[in-house]
Amino acid sequence: MTTRVNRSALYATATIVLIHLLVNFAHGWAHRQLEIGLTTFQSAFVIIVVLALPLLALQMVWAARIPAGLRLLSASMFAALMFGLYHHFLLAGPDHIHSQPDSTSGAIFVVSSYLLLITEAIGTYIGIHFLRGEQGLR
Repeated sequence: MTTRVNRSALYATATIVLIHLLVNFAHGWAHRQLEIGLTTFQSAFVIIVVLALPLLALQMVWAARIPAGLRLLSASMFAALMFGLYHHFLLAGPDHIHSQPDSTSGAIFVVSSYLLLITEAIGTYIGIHFLRGEQGLR
């Protein structure tokens, strides 16, 4: 992989992981304001897969462990995407976007749910895209 592609992978990974983290902070705030609790499993999944693993992937990419970091980025973002899609858009319940009140907290919850879906899809794509370049599969 060329230096230019390495740098692109670095900056793209950093950008999407940091934006994803900021959106997660807003979404978590809305969860607390709306008193939408999570099960123990859901909490563990969010902490480990949604928050920690993308940050670890970013650290790996920055530490020149690029293929492993990109694989972890793609896997964690895809898992987070499926988790959010299921809980916010498919499963009826208090975590569904249509269950939210007409309030600032409700609006932040809904908007951040969509933004999480978008950032996780982009994060999945970035990992796969740069990994393909790393492996010469263009």
